[in-house]
Amino acid sequence: MNVPLEDNFSDVIGKAQRGLEISDSGLAEKARLDASTMRKLRGGHFDELALFRVAPVLGLGARALNDLAQNEYRPAAREIDGLAVFNTPFHDMRVNAFLVSDPKSRKAIAFDTGADCRPILDRVAKEKLAVKLILLTHAHTDHIADLGRLKKETGAPVYISERESIPGAETIPEGHEFNV
Repeated sequence: MNVPLEDNFSDVIGKAQRGLEISDSGLAEKARLDASTMRKLRGGHFDELALFRVAPVLGLGARALNDLAQNEYRPAAREIDGLAVFNTPFHDMRVNAFLVSDPKSRKAIAFDTGADCRPILDRVAKEKLAVKLILLTHAHTDHIADLGRLKKETGAPVYISERESIPGAETIPEGHEFNV
């Protein structure tokens, strides 16, 4: 089985840029691209040469990024004990949520809710897990669509980066650590 991907190639480029704090103009300069080509690439226009120039600047695999741009990159799903991935439809795209658990203590942490948290709740019930935290990667609607239900059903506190805020979630600084 293959994993449906949530992001397209321009999403990956944008996220890498944000993580590395590289502006479009800075990336264009480092990748030796003109501003127009950079704008088109960031807008989702496929340009193989531009991808191969941008990828190493961002620390990305050029071939994988090129395959992603051509809908040819389909990673195989892997089962990892204590990690469950939930991929739910949200309008015309897919969104991921995760459940990390310790098989011995049965404690778990949910990362995002996806569009529908029912699969998370089903796994929690099936494995008799206790969700101790709900951690939100960011406040986009697709990642928090079912937060009310997940919070109500698990009773777990919700946390999000201090750079964003949503009702019902406490904010935390970058680098914050939890003990579960």
